[in-house]
Amino acid sequence: MDFLVMSKEEKFYDYPPHHHDFWEVIINIEGSGTATIDDKTYPFRPGTIFCIHPGITHRKTSPEGYVDGSVLIGDFCFKEDTAPVLVFQDDDRQSFYSLFKLAYAFPINPATDVYAERFLRSIVDAMQNLLSHWRNATGKNAHVLRVQKILADHVADTDFDINEAIRSTPYSSNYFRALFKEQCGCSPLHYYHELKVQFAKEQILQYKSILSISEIAQSCGFDDPYYFSRVFKKIAGVSPMEFYKKSREQIPRPTI
Repeated sequence: MDFLVMSKEEKFYDYPPHHHDFWEVIINIEGSGTATIDDKTYPFRPGTIFCIHPGITHRKTSPEGYVDGSVLIGDFCFKEDTAPVLVFQDDDRQSFYSLFKLAYAFPINPATDVYAERFLRSIVDAMQNLLSHWRNATGKNAHVLRVQKILADHVADTDFDINEAIRSTPYSSNYFRALFKEQCGCSPLHYYHELKVQFAKEQILQYKSILSISEIAQSCGFDDPYYFSRVFKKIAGVSPMEFYKKSREQIPRPTI
């Protein structure tokens, strides 16, 4: 697995500085205080979520004590972001915390049960999708949001024409592409490919023992498996087969 859900289930007052070689997503469960992340101070309270970039030193302190939980993720949805930390606040329904509790309390060991691993992975993916939704919905142009939804809805469609989606906006193609890149950090095509690769990763992890890479490529909207492999490696940094092999390795427990 390339993720680990954990909580010490005890109250801390001053957790010493440390860092990890992978992303850490921390959900604060009880108590308020301050977190020092990359030499900057951030307040936290119940429901505060920190997404901390690999290699960034961080600590938490609280006079009253705090309880938190974390998800350690090797392949995170914000991996292209260079900011040392992204900060969110859980909604009134505690949507993120509910997903965390579901994953943390899962009774079956995913290391010995492939279906348990798939179930846990779907929960971790849901956490990332929720964070992505909160981030994307803040201050974005309505037409950018609409095109993002169109791209997501057609992620497995081999006949989808991205230019047609762009032409459906009231802007010129060049202006919309520039606007999309400004608000999303990449071109519409790159964004679409990222969605496809994320979907492909899910297909590989669930069906690699049943389907060939060519069949998975087809299910992700790629007619050409070689083009699929090139796009996959460009986005993920490894080939589809290398990703499958790497995902079988469980990340190590963090050391301070």
